[in-house]
Amino acid sequence: GVGGSGRQSLAKLASFLSNIKLRQVEVIKGYNMESWKADLKDILKMAGVQDKPTTFLFVDTQIIDEEMLEHINNVLNTADVPNLYKKDDMEDIDKVGYKECLAKGLAATKMNKFTQYLSKIKKNIHIILAMSPLGEVFRNRLRKFPSLVNCCTIDWFTEWPEEALMGVAKGSLLDSDLDWEDKL
Repeated sequence: GVGGSGRQSLAKLASFLSNIKLRQVEVIKGYNMESWKADLKDILKMAGVQDKPTTFLFVDTQIIDEEMLEHINNVLNTADVPNLYKKDDMEDIDKVGYKECLAKGLAATKMNKFTQYLSKIKKNIHIILAMSPLGEVFRNRLRKFPSLVNCCTIDWFTEWPEEALMGVAKGSLLDSDLDWEDKL
């Protein structure tokens, strides 16, 4: 949906209601691809090493390089980004993978440990992409990065009239067990 249609607000609300930690990158002056890789790695490790359900909210206005979408495409497809992890990152990943291999009766090979880590990411990561469908840029990105279509559920957002928003909100609150009537 276009900006102002509630994409981010709904994503944040859904994560809160599901008790899932929401992570979002903050693109500020000086933010570059190294910053992006560090942020992405932290988010993936939260899901894989810490075994925490994690929502990653990414908005098209945060794209500073199309390589970012290539990384997201890879995470959606395989839960991995080639060459993202350095040698010192592998210690925590190996520990998690080793425990999972033991629990499942698998040989604790390097490949099996990393595969178990990726399984934890797949189980815990929820990626929400908020993108404007206007213009050629969106269509080109969908063609270049097929996992944005093949590995996602696409929800189209349009603007709601304020009267409709208030009606839905009041109806939902009045139907709840909460004592909201005097506050509306």
